[in-house]
Amino acid sequence: MDERLVRQIVISNPQWSGRPLAEHIEGIVPRDSIAELVSYADDRQIVIVTGPRRSGKTTGIVSTIQQLLDRGVAPKRTLYFSFDEVLSREHTVLEDVVSYFLENVAPEGATKKVPAFLFLDEIQFIKDWPTILKRIYETRPNVKIFASGSSSLGVRKGMGESLAGRAFDITIPTLSFREYLAFREIEVPRIPPIWSDAKVPESFMLVQNEVTNALTNYLVRGGYPETVDMRPISKVHRYIRQSVLDRVVYHDLLETESIANPASMMHLLKILASMSSQRFEIANIAPDIGMKAQTASKYISILERAMLFSTCYNYTRSMVKQARSSKRAYLTDNGLISSLLGLDDTTGSQELGRLAETAAYNHLSRTSQVFFWRDPQGNEVDIVLPSKRAPIPIELKYQTSIYKSDAKGLARFCDVHGCDKAFLVTKDKEGIMEIGDIEITLLPLWRLLLQT
Repeated sequence: MDERLVRQIVISNPQWSGRPLAEHIEGIVPRDSIAELVSYADDRQIVIVTGPRRSGKTTGIVSTIQQLLDRGVAPKRTLYFSFDEVLSREHTVLEDVVSYFLENVAPEGATKKVPAFLFLDEIQFIKDWPTILKRIYETRPNVKIFASGSSSLGVRKGMGESLAGRAFDITIPTLSFREYLAFREIEVPRIPPIWSDAKVPESFMLVQNEVTNALTNYLVRGGYPETVDMRPISKVHRYIRQSVLDRVVYHDLLETESIANPASMMHLLKILASMSSQRFEIANIAPDIGMKAQTASKYISILERAMLFSTCYNYTRSMVKQARSSKRAYLTDNGLISSLLGLDDTTGSQELGRLAETAAYNHLSRTSQVFFWRDPQGNEVDIVLPSKRAPIPIELKYQTSIYKSDAKGLARFCDVHGCDKAFLVTKDKEGIMEIGDIEITLLPLWRLLLQT
């Protein structure tokens, strides 16, 4: 076995000799997605960690190892290795790394109940990695595998049939607003969902001003972990363009997809950024970039798999009608929008309103399928959440002055679908608005973004 590879394996695992796994481990801020990763440690299935570029996947992996060590897992039962620096991309490299660890480091007696843990980062660089992981999974029942990659599109594409039924796909998104506040050392108490009728804890009043002041920064800068403390915002724009957009469009996608013109893909993404939270028709977008509607549709599907873009469908019980009706566009992080469009701290109320709706949609999409609603008469509701009892309609009006006309779509939706709860999300207004027999709850955006 290549001595350089052995040296790299040992250097990558300082925990084997009693040293800290990473110098910055104490500074890692707890995240919901990291807690989810740890919860899968006792399951047999492989855990495939995906997420947008620069969302914190490697940090999540390292934090998961540390939490296993903290709960008593022996350091020599854990392996971390990143394949981004190995010279060879052949499958034998992956096999050699795993074999060296199990035969020379991991203590004897590893079983299904007391497994050895493999954390394999940047796995997409290795040829036929899904086949190799499947073989390890089937022939070594005493190991638990976590695998991740910065090219989430390539990792997801590689899962395919080889790992069907053998793997969980866990997504680490960019920061939620609560996580963004935690990175800024603003501790917020747990806040119940808006539809639970439970009140916000009184202790929230102690940090409310800090929260509302941070909200505008979050709406404009987005939730990429490394940009939280970046100033001025031009640095945020440059970081996202170079580390996320350029890397995905001009590098990742060229490796995994058939794209004839990546510049057209970037142009399409910019157009979608300008339309985030608005309805769109592919047939209307394609001519603006000199592209056939079929090609534009293909590119949009690729952007969705790359976790840069999301399509929101009209709320209807008919899947056929959903596919045929108009759709809404959402970029998956506000930082992408600001970087593509050059938005900064002087962004006006109209743009902030679209950013607010995008943030609300992305937040709710973490835990539920999200729809919008529009009827033939043009009545609309920005967000609809399916529920067993009745759908939950939510309208976004990120402004200080609120009128009954702002809730027209909500009232109509409630009439049609028999809802007993409806919400109007504002910039700072709270209270109750009555339209006929329908009671609509007004609440500020931070209340929605901080619910757990």
